[in-house]
Amino acid sequence: MKWDNLYIEGFASYLPEERESAAEMVAAGRYDEIEYQKTAQVSVVVARPERGETAPEMAVTAGRAALADAGADPADIDLLVHAVVLHNGLEAWNCGAYLQGELGITDCVPIEIRTACAGAVVGMELVGRWCAGSGKGMVTASDAWQLPLFDRWSSDSGVVYGDGAGALVLGHDGGPFRVLSTSVVSDPLLERMHRGDDPMTMPQYASDTPLNLPQRVSAFVEDRGTEEFWTRNAAALSRCAETALADAGVSHSDIVRWLVPNFGKVLLRKQCFVPLKIDAEQTLADRGWEIGHTGAADPVIGLDLLRRSGTLVPGDRVLLTGIGVGFTWGCAVVEYTGAPARATDERSDDASTTEKNDTTGGAR
Repeated sequence: MKWDNLYIEGFASYLPEERESAAEMVAAGRYDEIEYQKTAQVSVVVARPERGETAPEMAVTAGRAALADAGADPADIDLLVHAVVLHNGLEAWNCGAYLQGELGITDCVPIEIRTACAGAVVGMELVGRWCAGSGKGMVTASDAWQLPLFDRWSSDSGVVYGDGAGALVLGHDGGPFRVLSTSVVSDPLLERMHRGDDPMTMPQYASDTPLNLPQRVSAFVEDRGTEEFWTRNAAALSRCAETALADAGVSHSDIVRWLVPNFGKVLLRKQCFVPLKIDAEQTLADRGWEIGHTGAADPVIGLDLLRRSGTLVPGDRVLLTGIGVGFTWGCAVVEYTGAPARATDERSDDASTTEKNDTTGGAR
């Protein structure tokens, strides 16, 4: 989808200050040595619910900072899209409505989407289509990968999970990034890969916890094999990226940074680098190996880290990527305008408190 006048007017992310070391988890017997070698993970950021760092509250913090970054009146938000992968905080509840209230958004449509780790990019396209040339929308994404439901070190293979949140304000009044295009591709034939043979009966968590995603994958592999997944993933991600590039009117070589999910080293190469024809140096993979895979918030956190690096110059193009189980792939091409956030420098001491501890700590 090509966009002629859509901007990221402001954005922010939240990463907890606390980290867990991969090497220490191996020594403690919580992280498999072979997985450690496959991922090259250094550490992950870890939320503490007792300190108020639940998935919804991290989204609230990032959302407030994004509104401040944009200098936006919450009353101007027409649509709020909240992306979540694991758990939104409560059963039978719309976290989007909670965020609306906490952020002071008086009248909007609050929705929660489950396109998994592609959620932030899908949300961008939903906002663009909904606003259709006028009004503003907001995208939030957050997850906390907590026991007993999920073990960030062993519930999956090839990737370790970190907690965090991101938020974007999208509109038509200018901002630090212009959205040139978004693209979404899906393939439901791969849906079973993360369902396996687990029952879908009540109660919701009738299966053993923490979740064992490799066990679910094995059921898919027994039926379909692994090559079908890798072939379909490569084709879909490549098509998604090429569509976004074509709609944006730019070429592969015009992209200065590719923001890919924070997967482990081997998985990242096979699932992202090979299909996209890129290498680690064109991404922020090294930062991902310090943070962990946060879910749908990965591209927003990456964009925030990139902005704060001071390496962008006006006209630079960045491609954001999200890959959600199910499977859904999302890509967005954005162009750095060089325009300061509307709240200018005043936000640095109040609404945005990051970089006090490098990549951790506070709203970004």
